[in-house]
This record gives sequence, structure tokens and C-alpha cells, in this order.
Amino acid sequence: MDFDLAQVRAFVAVVEQRHFGRAAAGLHLTQQALSRRVQRLEQLLGAQLFVRDSAGVQLTAAGERFLPHARQLLAVADAATSVLAPAGKPLRVDVWGIQRFVPYRFVEQLAALRPPLPVEPSMRRSTWAAMEALLRGEVDVAFGRVHDLDRPWPQELRHRIAWLEPIALLVTRDHRLASAAEVRPGELTECELVSLAPSTAPEMVGWYEAFAADFGITLDRSDALLGFPQSYVARAEREPDLVALHPAGLPDLPEPLRMVPLAGPVPHLPWSAIWRRDDRDPVLARFLHELSEACGEVRLDPEKDWVPAADREAL
Repeated sequence: MDFDLAQVRAFVAVVEQRHFGRAAAGLHLTQQALSRRVQRLEQLLGAQLFVRDSAGVQLTAAGERFLPHARQLLAVADAATSVLAPAGKPLRVDVWGIQRFVPYRFVEQLAALRPPLPVEPSMRRSTWAAMEALLRGEVDVAFGRVHDLDRPWPQELRHRIAWLEPIALLVTRDHRLASAAEVRPGELTECELVSLAPSTAPEMVGWYEAFAADFGITLDRSDALLGFPQSYVARAEREPDLVALHPAGLPDLPEPLRMVPLAGPVPHLPWSAIWRRDDRDPVLARFLHELSEACGEVRLDPEKDWVPAADREAL
């Protein structure tokens, strides 16, 4: 019987947390991905390992018997990899931009893997600039939006959708929408949306233009604000109808900024992983595997979610 250690690690994490959600968070997985790992392990063993009741998640008798062996498997595997793992070069990953975006946060989480997956991040703030670096062999994998690039796709590169990152409304505390529970994009027609996409990133400029056009929003097409968020706050004090967009789920915004959920539909920024078609590096293969496990299947609900037409057609 061949065990997948990722499945065994998922099992032990649920045991220790007694909760699928907390275990998933600890392993930097979605709850769906964690549940899928446990289900595959149960199928391999031919036995149910957990039951759910009012007290939470409980081990079955089979789970109790398997637990000490699972812990022993992980201890042996971790000891072996720490002794024998080669000290190779880290995987060079272009994460597009700073920690506001999900690729950067995913790369940060790789240090928690066992064994760790060392990476060397870079930030070119342009999908095409990252693709050129890939073609020159300067990076091994990159993240970006793969539409509206203003040039043909290079046959030497492959790409795969990784995330649909939800986007929220960003306003100052004095804005009339600051206290709203949520805002529909169609309610922004009387606002001016400032683009935070640099002019050197046509894929991001295209995303903003598609969003503004689909919902009838006035778009400020000047280059990305230097010194964000302080520069946005300074402009918003002079222009009370000015709004911006920001990745959702990042609560640590400085005063006086407020993040308001967008809904009906929720706009999403599509992120794809991009790599060289002929790259057979096992470290890259492991990186792409961890990415798939962490993200699960990417699905778009046309009734609730929005992406530009080009991205929607490709999903």
C-alpha cells in the first residue's frame, strides 16, 4: 500500500485541531482541498476515519488505530527529507506585485510545507515583463492575468488558472458608502474609480477598463497612484466621489481607509500560473502540485461572480 504523505498530514492535522476548517487553515489549504485529501486516504484504507457530531470531529475506531502509525510515517518522512534533501537553488517565482495580492501570500505559505519548498520571489508588476523573464530563463514560474496582453501568446509558455481573487471597494471613512454592508458595482455610476494598475501592465489596465465599461463607471485612466495608499487618501479628501478597488479579505488597512464588500456580482481578478513548456524541474512540478492542492478547482458562478469576458470564456 503506497501512502500519499500529504493525505496522511491532512488526517493528523484534523485530529490535532478537531476541526476541518482550522486544520485547512493551518496547512494553507481550502477546506474542500483538505476534505478531498482525507477522503482519498479513507478510500485507500477502506475505512472511515472521522465522524462529525455535536462535539465536533471525532475519530472512529479505525482512525484511533491508524493515528499512531500516521504520526510515525510523518516523523520518518520529515527526518529523511531533512537529512537527504539537496541544497539546490530556490525556485524563482515572480508574484507580480506586493503582499496585497494572493500570489505573494501563497508563496509566503510555502515555507510551512514539510519539507519546505524554498522560493526566491520577484515582483515585475507586469505579466508580459514576467513572461519575458521566463523566456530568458531569469525566473522559473510567474503569476499574472493572461488576457489583454496586447501581443500574441508565446508557444514556449504554458499557463493554468490558479485563483479568482475577490475584489472589494476601497473608500475613506467619510465616503457616503463607507458604512454600507455591501455595494453593488452598478451603484458606483456616480463615483469616479481610480485605477491602481500601472500603464506598463496592459492586462491590469484591461481588467479595470472592462469592469468600468460593464457597470457604467467613470474610470480615472491616469497611471497607478504613487505612494498608495497615502496618495489615494490625499486625493479622496479633495474628491469626495473618488473610489478604488482592493483585494478582499485584508483587514489591516491604515486609517482612514475602509473596505466595503462588492456583491451582485462580486468582481474577481483572475490569476494564472505561467511556466516554460519544456521545464521538467521536479521542484517546479512540486510547486504546481502544491498550487493545485491549495487552490482546488476554480469555478465561476455567472450569477454571482464577474470577470472580464475574455477570462469568462476561457474558464
